[in-house]
Amino acid sequence: MPVSRQLLRPVSSGFILLTFVLSLAINLLPWQAGLIGFAPDFVALFIIYWSLNQPRRVGVGWAFFLGLLMDVADGNILGQHALAYTVIAYLTLARQRQLAVFPFWQQAFVALALMLSGQALMLALRTAMGAPFPGWAYFAGCFVAAFIWPPLSNILLSHQRRPTTEEL
Repeated sequence: MPVSRQLLRPVSSGFILLTFVLSLAINLLPWQAGLIGFAPDFVALFIIYWSLNQPRRVGVGWAFFLGLLMDVADGNILGQHALAYTVIAYLTLARQRQLAVFPFWQQAFVALALMLSGQALMLALRTAMGAPFPGWAYFAGCFVAAFIWPPLSNILLSHQRRPTTEEL
């Protein structure tokens, strides 16, 4: 009796780069400012995704570089996003083998915790530099990110899936 299984194709570096360019562009859209706190940090979300699914290709170095790009493009304190993204990537890579086998809904809770830690780190840096506390709605984007994690993961994995049939 044939059994359907999913084999994953290797992902190209160009596709990873494209997702990061798109995530940077989405983070810098003007509507992000109007949705203070409610729009997720897509760069951090993709850093978690690619660190989890391609740990040999995307790691702390990518996170630091993307964080610096985000800091310069957004006009924030230089190094704020870089530090937060680096911590997120490190924490993801530290438990990558364990997290990779979790179902998407459990990975969403891990993504929530990682996003909350990154936002808390950036908030601590901002308030240490004298910025006022923006309110608890600042963390709402983390919950939106956790909510969109399962469909986002399925969409990105659909690019790699290749159906095969084998006979047992």
